[in-house]
Amino acid sequence: MQYMGINENRFRFLGIAMVLVAVTVVFLVEQVIQPSYWIKSAVKVLAFSAPVVLYSFLRGISLTETINLRKISGPAPIVFCMLLFSVGVVALFFIFRDNLDLDGIRQNLMRKENLSPENCLYVFAYIILCNSFLEEAFFRGFVYGLFRSKVAGALISAVLFSLYHIGIFITWFSLPIFILCVAGLAVVGLFLQWISEKYHSIAASYVVHASANLSINLIGALLIFEIIGK
Repeated sequence: MQYMGINENRFRFLGIAMVLVAVTVVFLVEQVIQPSYWIKSAVKVLAFSAPVVLYSFLRGISLTETINLRKISGPAPIVFCMLLFSVGVVALFFIFRDNLDLDGIRQNLMRKENLSPENCLYVFAYIILCNSFLEEAFFRGFVYGLFRSKVAGALISAVLFSLYHIGIFITWFSLPIFILCVAGLAVVGLFLQWISEKYHSIAASYVVHASANLSINLIGALLIFEIIGK
């Protein structure tokens, strides 16, 4: 099948190339250029949304179809997953708390990310509501949909999702905890993909992802306000 003179296989290769460029750009901005948080966020929004919009336009399909965004029904299991992720994040934090350099993480958030008690709540609200959707649309929707094999799509999407986060927490943890986080994020990516597939929409994985980010950012706020980790 061809679209605008380009066959489907070439579209897939084009999409994969754009994905690799997008993830690389976001990583380099995070690790090399290191601008302010809002500039980094603007670059991420552009890098993750431009390929999706371009791919959708070239193929002549809607954005909602490209990212697999549909209305969902039967929310009870999703609510359970939201609670599971939220409680799980908090439980993991307390399990590994003694192995974390909490003061170092706080300093990293305040210096590298320019967060403060005055602005952190706005940043965390953006992460929970907007960034969660951006990542689900890109990884669980767009990247996954580029592959004929669902297994390959889920695995590659999960690995890219995990590697993309390295730039955020690469200096936070000791090597064993770092490796555990990378592997854990890949597993989380696979689980979110399963939720998205089960409900035929990234709306399902988005609310679960957002609930996990809610707990993560609650811990971050407690660190920045020096309620924990003194």
